[in-house]
Amino acid sequence: MESSSFCEVLVKVKPTKWENILHRVLWVLTFVYLALGLVYLIFLAFFLVFLIAALLYGRHLRLEYEYQYLDGSLRIDRITNRSRRKRLGMYAMENLTLMAPEGHDRLAPYASRNDIKVLDYSSRDPTAELRYMLVFQGGGVVQLLLLEPTEAMVQAMWRAAPSKVVRKAMLPKQ
Repeated sequence: MESSSFCEVLVKVKPTKWENILHRVLWVLTFVYLALGLVYLIFLAFFLVFLIAALLYGRHLRLEYEYQYLDGSLRIDRITNRSRRKRLGMYAMENLTLMAPEGHDRLAPYASRNDIKVLDYSSRDPTAELRYMLVFQGGGVVQLLLLEPTEAMVQAMWRAAPSKVVRKAMLPKQ
């Protein structure tokens, strides 16, 4: 029997080095075409194009994922630019096949399968401590989710399905 539990995690996505470089290049081109536009009016059109591109791409870089676990269901939302929220999925613990730390032995059968849809809802930071992979099956579709839950969220999910969740605390010390 599940007890009432609620956990919420907000994970900020770390932009890659190339995304940051592209954003800076867009801003440099914006200011170059602004300077040229002050001399030749035709370049003001390019300035406006690069200004819009830099602003829109900058919004893309401010991305966060929010995980909410409530009584056997996991909800994942994407928050863009700290203002726009979009629901990415609702996952029931009944459909959970396995939840284990990234690289765990029990995840090996899923690594070589081609029919699995992989969804990365993590910060994309390779140094993150607590990265888990969740395997959900439902409706003929197998999904592999990459998340960075807190220890409290892992504990709550373990209480709901102890045979399906492998906690990091249960792993042998290295």
